[in-house]
Amino acid sequence: MTSLNLKAQSIQEYVVQGGNELFGEVLLSGAKNAALPMIAAACMGEEYTTLKNVPMKLRDINILIGILRELGADIHIDETSVSCRRGNFPNQKVAPQIASEIRYSLLLLGLTAALREELELPLPGGCKIGNRKYDLHVLGMKKLGAKVEENDRGIYLQSDTLKGSNIEFYLPTTSGTENVMIASVLAEGKTTILNANTRPEVIQLADLLNAMGAKVTCSNRVVKVEGQSRIRGGVEVSVMPGWDEAVTYAVAAGVTGGEIYIPNFNTTFIKEDVRYLNMAGVKVFEWGTSLYVSGKDKKNKFDLFTAPYPGINSDMQPIFATLALAANGISTIADLRFTDRFQYVEELKKFDANISAFGNTAIISGGKQLKGASVKATDLRGGAACILTGLFAEGETIISNIDQINRGYENIHEKLSSIGANIKLK
Repeated sequence: MTSLNLKAQSIQEYVVQGGNELFGEVLLSGAKNAALPMIAAACMGEEYTTLKNVPMKLRDINILIGILRELGADIHIDETSVSCRRGNFPNQKVAPQIASEIRYSLLLLGLTAALREELELPLPGGCKIGNRKYDLHVLGMKKLGAKVEENDRGIYLQSDTLKGSNIEFYLPTTSGTENVMIASVLAEGKTTILNANTRPEVIQLADLLNAMGAKVTCSNRVVKVEGQSRIRGGVEVSVMPGWDEAVTYAVAAGVTGGEIYIPNFNTTFIKEDVRYLNMAGVKVFEWGTSLYVSGKDKKNKFDLFTAPYPGINSDMQPIFATLALAANGISTIADLRFTDRFQYVEELKKFDANISAFGNTAIISGGKQLKGASVKATDLRGGAACILTGLFAEGETIISNIDQINRGYENIHEKLSSIGANIKLK
């Protein structure tokens, strides 16, 4: 099984020599957070659904595929194309323990509920960024009529008959919204999710489900699903480019004073990110079918608040913190979703950075010359922030625990090297 080779963690490091301006073309991979729910949803179909542009070098993607295969889903891989159908999912009642390593294993609950089956799932993992509860996932499954119990081993779900329901979240959750969407497409009647997180990834999941035979509509923070008796599948859909990757490379150009362009990408899904980038002195504009970024101008301080889409995603606040370090003056970043997502701050301090965090806010006094340091990737985006800081710090930076970074960035050191960064895998 694919999952059997995924237990070992890498002991490799990234070594960055700061000071190089970045210039040239960056090709984006498919968006991880779009691909993961799409893979789970595709396993609901009776016929093969093929997903193109899947970032197959990401560990989370391979873990999820390994879990689904081990549970009986029929999945075939051809480079960056993944073809999925139900097969005999689930062929056992307990999910493999490796499911605890990724948060998106929670989507197995929605898939199992939709197919009127039972499954015990170990408690999910993912980035350790504060209190990431899964109670809204459980709420959604129960509202649809599934039996859900929690025990020392994890979450047990049994589904016999699902009926559509009105489900209101007390806060917008991306994966929770996706889980209920997957479960409800085969429920009897209509389901309405209020205060849903209708991010671009959620919208693409709806598009995929509709192509497979579902009836789903997404509007501002509301998702409506009209249950069907079957989901046939048998379609081909391309995973959207990684908008989060695009923002990361835009900040890389900004902090190094470089200029890059990203082909086959536009600002449709990152308008608020672009607004802050421009405000901070990083010029972003579209030309033809490409996105151009210039970091040549002076960098300005800014005050940023994360918010549900179309606001700045909580994922991006460590990336913008790096930009604030390169800007003159005092910037603030407040995270209104994950109030404890500032573990990376202690790592950035090792660069001799003037940054502090308390409560849900980070205060950054930027504009000083930073020095290379030995740091650790505390989580996916915090690790990326360490790479970005190393790009404009003086001297050598060594980043450990890079498996966290490689969970969400495909070939990041190769892509940065291709545009002039001095970064090596050691």
